[in-house]
Formats: sequence, C-alpha cells, structure tokens
Amino acid sequence: MYKKFFVAFLVHLLFASGAVYSQKNGVELLCSPRKDSVLLRWAPTNQKVWKVGNQYGYTVLRYTILRDKKIPKEVEVVQLNSEPLRPRPLTEWEPLADDKYVGIAGECIFNDEYKGVSTGGNPFIVMKKYKNETHRFSFALYAADLSVMAARLSGLYLADKTAKPNEKYLYKVFIPVPDSIMQVDTASAFTGISEYQPLPKPFDFKAEWADKVVTLSWNFKYLQHIYNSYIVERSEDKGNTYRPIREGGIVPVAEEGVTPELLYVSDTLQSNNLVYYYRVRGISAFGELGPPSDSLFGKGTLPITVAPVIVENSVIDNNKVKLTWTYPEEMNSYISGFRVYSSSKPKGRKTRIYESKQATERSFVDSTPDITNYYLISVFNPTREKFSSNTTYAELVDSFPPAPPQKLAGFVDSVGRVTVRWSRNTDKDLEGYRVYSSNNPNFEFLLETPGVIPDTVFTDSISIKTLTRNIYYKVRAIDVRQNQSDFSEMLTLARPDVIPPVSPVIKSIAEQDGSIVLSWANSSSDDLAYHRLYRREKSDSLFTLLAKLARTNDKFTTYTDKHVENGKEYIYYLKAEDSGGLMSKPTKTVSCKTPGVKESIVLKSSGQTGLVKLTWTVKSNKKVARVIIYRSVNGSPMQLYGNSTTDSYFDNKLSPEKTYEYRIKIIYTDDSSSEFSNTIKVKM
Repeated sequence: MYKKFFVAFLVHLLFASGAVYSQKNGVELLCSPRKDSVLLRWAPTNQKVWKVGNQYGYTVLRYTILRDKKIPKEVEVVQLNSEPLRPRPLTEWEPLADDKYVGIAGECIFNDEYKGVSTGGNPFIVMKKYKNETHRFSFALYAADLSVMAARLSGLYLADKTAKPNEKYLYKVFIPVPDSIMQVDTASAFTGISEYQPLPKPFDFKAEWADKVVTLSWNFKYLQHIYNSYIVERSEDKGNTYRPIREGGIVPVAEEGVTPELLYVSDTLQSNNLVYYYRVRGISAFGELGPPSDSLFGKGTLPITVAPVIVENSVIDNNKVKLTWTYPEEMNSYISGFRVYSSSKPKGRKTRIYESKQATERSFVDSTPDITNYYLISVFNPTREKFSSNTTYAELVDSFPPAPPQKLAGFVDSVGRVTVRWSRNTDKDLEGYRVYSSNNPNFEFLLETPGVIPDTVFTDSISIKTLTRNIYYKVRAIDVRQNQSDFSEMLTLARPDVIPPVSPVIKSIAEQDGSIVLSWANSSSDDLAYHRLYRREKSDSLFTLLAKLARTNDKFTTYTDKHVENGKEYIYYLKAEDSGGLMSKPTKTVSCKTPGVKESIVLKSSGQTGLVKLTWTVKSNKKVARVIIYRSVNGSPMQLYGNSTTDSYFDNKLSPEKTYEYRIKIIYTDDSSSEFSNTIKVKM
C-alpha cells in the first residue's frame, strides 16, 4: 500500500537531548506550554523500546504540583489517556497518505520485510534484520518529528487541553509493559501554561552570493532545543510572496561528536540579474511553524578573477599623488568598487586609505601622502576582494628634518642597567631614533646606537663603580631621507651609589678646660651627607655614636666633647656617611684622658758612705703598682736601673769621684704610667 523507503545513511535526530540510539531502555519526554494547553511529545530511546511501545502503548499521567503558586494538600493524579496510546489502526492512516511523513511513519511501523523470517543462525541475515529495525525506528521518529499528525498516529503525541493557567504539573510517560518482559524507565517533565513563550525567530541569517547560486546560513545550535527542522522560503517579487525552496523540512545533519553552530543550505538561481529575497522558519518537535527570520536579498554575481592594474602614478605639487588603473568594464555590474592601500615601506603593513563605492571609478588622488609611498589596489564585492599583484611606488621631495623627541624619562637600576623612554614622533616619514650619552653635560655626547632604532625605548649598561655620579642622554629623530632632528632636551640620570665615601682624617685631640676637643679633616666625597663620631671609655669594650654631624662646606671640623668625667680616658673614631647611606671605613682611634687629682711625684735622696737612699712622695688618684728607677752616671743618658714596690730604694753600686743622677716613673694598677719625676743629682 505504501511505497517503501530505502536509505543509505542514518539521520541524526534532534529530539530533546538526542537520546535516540541510547543503550538505556527508556522514554524521553518533551513539553511545550501553549496559551490554552500543554503539548507533549515523547520518544523511545532505542528500537527495542520502540517495538515494545508499539505493542503495549504509552500511558500519560499528570500530577498537580502547584495551584495558585501553592502546593495543594493532596496531589491530584490524572491519567490523560483512557487507554495506552499506541499506533492507530491502519485504516486511520490511509486517508492521510498525502502527508509524506505520515506515509514514512506508517511504512516503518506496519511493513517489516523481515517479519516472520527466520535467521537460522545466519550472521548475514541477523545483521540485515538488525539494520532494517534500526532504519525503521530512526525514520519513524524522524517522520514524527516533522509531522504532528505522524506523531499522533504513532502514539507519540498528546495535547493536554484540560490544563489550567494557575496550575503547574509533573507529567509522566511510561510503557505499561510487565517487568518480566522489559524494564523501561519512565519519562517526566515539569511545566505549566504559565511558562508559555512564543516561538522565536531564527537569527544570524546570512547569504553568500555567487554565479547563479546562493549559500544561506543561520545559527541553529542556539535554538536546537526548540526547532528540529527548518523551512527556507524565497521570494521573487520583492518579498510579497514567499515559497519554500524545497519540499519538506531541512534537518541538521552532523557526524557523531561534532557540534556545529551554523546550518548551511544552497539554492540555485535562474539569473544573476534578478533580485531574490530569502527568509527561514523553524519547525518544532510539535510540528509548529515558527515566525520567519529577518529577510535578506541579493542577486547572483560573477566571481572576481581579474585584479585591477595601476598604469600611472604622478606627484602633484610635491604634496599629492594621483593613481590611475584599468579594469574590465564588463565586470562593473558584478563589483562593489575599489580599495587603495598604502605603506611608507616596501614590506610594511599596508593601510587602507580609500574605498570607492563606484564600480566605474578608475583613478584616485592621495591628498596626504608620506614622503615615500607604496600603493596596492584591490577590487571587491560583498564576498570577494582581489589585490593587484604588484605595488606602485611614489615619492615626494623631502628636506625637512623631523621634530626633536619629547618627554625623555628613564632610570638606572642597582646593577647599572639603564632604560630611557620618550614619546613617539608624529612625523609620517619617521624611520627611527639615535641615542647619545655623556658622563659630563659639558663634554661631547657620543653615539650609543650606530643603527637607527624604531622603538621609543633604549636600554644600556653602564659602570656604577665610578665617582662620576650622573650619566646624561640625548636623542635624535631620523626620517627615511636621513634628515636628523635637533637633539632632545638632555636627560640626567643618577647612578646607584655603590662606592662608600672617603674616610675623614683626625688631626688632633686634646683636653681643654675639663672637655676633650677633636679636630679632623672632612671627607672629600662629593656625596658626603654626615660625619659620625663614635666614643667609648677605655674600660668599655663597645663604641657608641656620640654625634651625627651634617655636611658643611668647611674642610675641617672641630668638635668639643663636654660629656666627660674627670680622671677618665676616652677613645674616639670617625666614619663618613654619603647620601645613599653608605659608610666609609673608620678612622684610626685616638684617645685622651681628662684631669683628675693633679699628679705630683717628688723624688728625694740622702747620701751615706757608699750608699744612696732614694725616697719619694706620690700624689695621684690612681693606685701605685710599682716605681721604675732611672739612673745616669757622669752625664750619660738615663737608663732603666731598677724598680720598687715600696716607697724607697737603695743604690749601693756606686764609685768614688762620680756623679749620679736619678729620676722615677710611677706604674699604676691600670697599667698606665706617670710623667717622669724631678731629677736628683748625687756626687760621690
């Protein structure tokens, strides 16, 4: 009764989440709220469930979950079909045979050429039978997706017209098959009339026009949960009347694992001179036809195969360049115009400087050319742009130097790396820059960059172990004609301070009126900031900072230490500190003792035959440890002669007729010593 459909490929069906061909035995459910009803469509997940569903049918239950936005005290359960929904009898299909999708679904359900055929264990027949079942299942669902009538007759569709706007429902669809035969998962969905939204129109609709053909594309991925096929419509009367370009819906097809975003369709045009209008409409899984997309129009065009050729360029008044080109006149109706590109360098990036909207135009005047100009020209239409194969060169006479670089700035890091930056010149014919440096602003600046650098950043490496505190930079701009600008303003950069200052030199130290006065020659370093004076008592082990004296312009400094005690000895040294906080080496230490009890040593003698007795009196605030005796004979130099720990000394090593002289020195318990005493002369 129906013509059988033989296929050589499988169609990827866009039903719900694409659960067909699933290994899982179950049913997938899709709901679509309308203004006055809720439409339900379901599908088995594989051919085994499809056969069971065709036999046992489908039961649809509705649970009232919300009423007036509140959960009712008792959940109302309604079975929407009095008996399971299964494929309708063949007599109900025959009057609708003109609907090809009804015919496809009916053919797949009622005509099984392998029904009753025994496989006999033949693997070839087993495979043929399996493929036959797979194809019948796939195309039955495909036809149901594209025709609501096919879905209703297949037992895969139901419209809940008893749904109320103030309620929301949980719908469940299941196959009432005994578990002993097959366990089939139930499908469910939660919705209500209040969730109704009008069908959207397709978007991102585009066209590419070629010779008597147009390729149309639109985004289907974004709306694939709503539409499973599309109808493309064409108008040849300025959009007044549209007709589909082909019979049946256009179904997106993709290889497994590939998820494209755009759907492409081509249409053949009878003439390149006629303007065609196109639009696209989506078809939902419920057979609903959505609103049309925005329409677009155009006409076929011959492909651009020939590029324009510049045949002449001329310089006008040394400030303009005129270009003239040729292009076949017979192509004028198929092109949009011409574009001109320019660069100041032969291999530099070309910038579009002009776009013509007149297909008949064959010349252009560049009113703002650079000194050197390399031109390209192209012809274009909405789908193609073709460039000339060769560039054309034109130049102006240039004797004007560029402006000096501005806003120099930079720094020197801790290891001597220098970074210098400046603002980029606006001169169109600029080639780059040269950088110069000097250690003295009054000396000649030497070139640091023999080649022209195109960037506005220069890096250098300098010695920082030098007494020259600053380094100076200047920059010049160079144009393509090698005209040089004047020097920029001079940039002064300070070297990081890594050399400590020169040490000061202590010249004198003395006790004066109960204080200790020090005098020193100041550090000669240019970056001197302070002199630091350190002191300790002789009996102490640690020095402390006594004074931090700011730099002066004097060569010498005198400092009076008034915070001293009588009878104590103090030790001093100095350090210089520069502006970077570096310290010089310390000076040699110097010491000075303040007066205590005035020291007095009086030496006396008494002579006896062959004997001299020396006695003395000592006044001091220190404790005497011993007395050192010095003696001279007949005017010879004084020599160490003896010592005593008492208050007298006897000399019995004498000779007659000789003159002896004596004096003593006191050694104290702190190992310090006194001055020499008075001299005593004794003649034997």
